[in-house]
This record gives sequence, structure tokens and C-alpha cells, in this order.
Amino acid sequence: MNVSPLLIACSLIVAQADPDAITASPDEQAPSPILIDWIHANDFSMIGLRPGIYDYHATCGFRHGFEFLQSRKVDHEYISDGRLTPERLARHKLLFINLVSAEREPFLVSEIMAIRDYVKGGGSLLIVTDHTNCYFHSHRLKPLLAVLGLRSFVHTACDVAPHTLGGGNGWVAVTKFRPHPITKGLSRIALQTGGLVDPRYAVAWTSDQGWADEWVVAAYGDTPDIGYYGDFEREEHELPGPHGVVLAREYEKGRIVIISDQNMWSDAFINYADNYRLWLNAMAWLLDDPNVADWKAYEDWRRPRIAIYEPDDATSFGSSDASGHYHLMCLLARHYWTFVNSRLDERADLRVVADGLRDLTEEEVAKLSVYVRSGGKLIVVFHVPAETEEKKETPARLSAVLDLSGAERKSSEMATEYVFAGGGRIVFLADDFNPCNDRMAPPTRLPNAEEGRREAAILEIVRDLLAVPPAVPAKAGI
Repeated sequence: MNVSPLLIACSLIVAQADPDAITASPDEQAPSPILIDWIHANDFSMIGLRPGIYDYHATCGFRHGFEFLQSRKVDHEYISDGRLTPERLARHKLLFINLVSAEREPFLVSEIMAIRDYVKGGGSLLIVTDHTNCYFHSHRLKPLLAVLGLRSFVHTACDVAPHTLGGGNGWVAVTKFRPHPITKGLSRIALQTGGLVDPRYAVAWTSDQGWADEWVVAAYGDTPDIGYYGDFEREEHELPGPHGVVLAREYEKGRIVIISDQNMWSDAFINYADNYRLWLNAMAWLLDDPNVADWKAYEDWRRPRIAIYEPDDATSFGSSDASGHYHLMCLLARHYWTFVNSRLDERADLRVVADGLRDLTEEEVAKLSVYVRSGGKLIVVFHVPAETEEKKETPARLSAVLDLSGAERKSSEMATEYVFAGGGRIVFLADDFNPCNDRMAPPTRLPNAEEGRREAAILEIVRDLLAVPPAVPAKAGI
């Protein structure tokens, strides 16, 4: 039997995190509130996005989310062999099933019945799905969902601007919510090509302009890409929006949450917009523990904190377009506690903003100026503006509208820096040093020599501004 090095590494990490995980029987261990199913699904939450890790699935781990819960005394454990039984489930408050895939064990009839009875009796269930029928997850989950009275889908939730994060239709911004404990305080969440959930119990929706993009598959699943994408183009026969992308349901005494995109809570994307708030709200509701939904505690959990400002109507750091800065965001998130949102009032040790997305309002400019003159640090990256067809105008440069009076100016090949008497600093990266996506390595690939030099230069600027090393993770990395 061939075993991948990544799975071996995961097993070693689990063993190191819990020395008794392999040798002790379930009866000898104190139960944790959360049970992670590693029988039917892969889960790399013990790895996540960190220096030296480039495997796509590993970087999609929910390490940040689970390690924060651990810091709040909410532990988890894995079940990696055998089967789910009523006795095994009864030891835990929440069963977590990550994106299932065809190479893992299927759900046995006894397991489906055990999960149903577990939830009916007061247990909670969190299921992660995704777009179309990638890895055949939808077909694998269909019997379980059917027993729970829920529908499954083989579609992608697509939308159009301004409800997308870039030029494509699959990375979607969601701003339509139904009042519910898990949607409390949410203004915007985002998906990186997600699927659909049962609309009867949906609490988050695409826009009315969205549609359900159907998957494309040949007989026997004989398709080059096991993602089984559609064409991302709206066809007349495809169902128009809005479509549900997050589900929350009470099932007799228990509770169920389903999200339709694994990337939403990955280490690379959980701190984008309000995704982390959805994670905390959902966990608080499923665990029946309101103290878990402490957004501020999560935001302040690690220092230093980098806050990237991205207006809701002008996406750059959430965009995978060539001119976007998603790869830069992931680089910073790999090394530092990094958030991206449209809130300028939150505390930050370093702010980053993209120049050229649009004209900043007077209020935005004033807040940035006050922040710097109060000792704050700011990095400004240039976003090559897309000129409008009618006006052929470009936004005013931040260097022209920010209050730079009295600051000492320093220049180098890579940047122009302004140093203020109160300790504040602004670094304008040179236009030809623009770290846009087509000049940066994606988070799932080792950078080449040129990309590596650019990454090193950016990280050196960040280290200099922060004057401290990157945030130390809660557990040692590999």
C-alpha cells in the first residue's frame, strides 16, 4: 500500500500533539468536545498555512480556527480508523466532517444511522462541502444528507460583479444573510469557488444575479480535473440565484451547520472579510458556548497583527486576477497574523493598502493620516488601475492626498518612505516593484529565484516596520 509523505507527516504531528493518541484506547482518554472525522475525509488542520508548506490541501487546513478554540479550552481529537459508532460519538459535543473524497472510506449504513441518532439526541454536526461534485464528495455525502432530510448538489455558486472578488465568476462575495446566531455581526463573507446548500435552511445567500453552474463530467468520471468544474458561464437552463451557501438547522435536539466552500475557513482565507466571525459564531452555536464567539479575543490572539484595508467595493487582496494581490496576502498570512477587511478603526501594528483601486474618501484618507501620525506603520502597494471606458481617468495617488507634511523622505530602488516625528512611517512600494499576483508565487508553489527575491524584500520591509519577529504559532511548526 502506498502512503503519501503528507499523510505520514500528519500522523506524526497528531502523535506529537497527543502522545497517547495512538497507544491509549478511547476509554482511557478524556473526551474532547470536538471529534474530527479522518475516516471518511482528509483533514490537515494540524498543518495549515505556514512557512515551508506549499501543498494545496495542507495550506487549506483549519489550523488557525482549531488552535484558537484550543486556546479557549475547546479541544479536539481525530478518529482515523474503525467506524463511527453511537458509543464513540456520544463522547463528544460536535462531529466535524471536512470535505470528503472518493479515496477515503464510504459511510456505512450503521454510521449514517449513528450520526442521525447522535444529532437527534442533542449532538452537533458540522459538514464542509465544496463546488460541484469535486472529489465526488456530493455523491459520497448524499445518503447521509438524505437521512438528515437535506438536499445535496453538484453545482458551483457563481455570481457577477460587484458580487465577485475579481474578473471571474467563482470567487464570490456574500452579503445577503438571514438573521441567525451564526450570522450575527456579519457584513461580508467570501468563497473561493463554493457550492450550494439546501435553500430551506440557508442563512447566507448569493445575489439575485447569481446562478448554479452545473458540473461537466464524462462517463465513469473520466475527466482530466477531479474538481469537476462547470464552465462558469451562465446558461439558460441553469437555475438563477439567489442560492444558499451556508446552512444552519436545528434537527430535533441537535444542530447542523454546512458550509459550501472548504477555502472559506482555510488558514489563507479565514481572516478575509468576516469569514473568521462566521467560524466563531458557528462553533459557539454548535457547541452551545457563547464565549467561543469572541471576535476581539480572536483578533488579539496573536501579535503583531497586520490589517490590510480593502474597501468592499474595490477588491484587490481577495482577487486572484493577475493584477490582484492575493498572493501577497497569503505571503503575509504565512508569516504574520494578517486580516483583510474594510474596517479602519481596528487596532493594527501594521496596515497595508492598495493604491489605485479607487479614490479614497476624505474619511478614509483622514483615518489613515491619523493612524500614521499617531505612530502607526503603513505599506502602500500600487494596484494598476483599470481605466473606465467613459472617463479614462485613474484614481488619485495616495501620495498626493495623504498628509505627508513634516515627514522625512527616504528613497530606495524598491520604495519611498516617509518618517514622522511621532514614530509613524509610510512605505510606498515602487510601481515597478508591484507585488501583484503575476509577479508573486501562489501559496501552493515554491517561489522561483525572482519571486523569492521579491518575497524576501517584502518580508524585510515588514520586519523593519514591525521591529519584531513574526507571530509565534501556538504549536511548533514543521
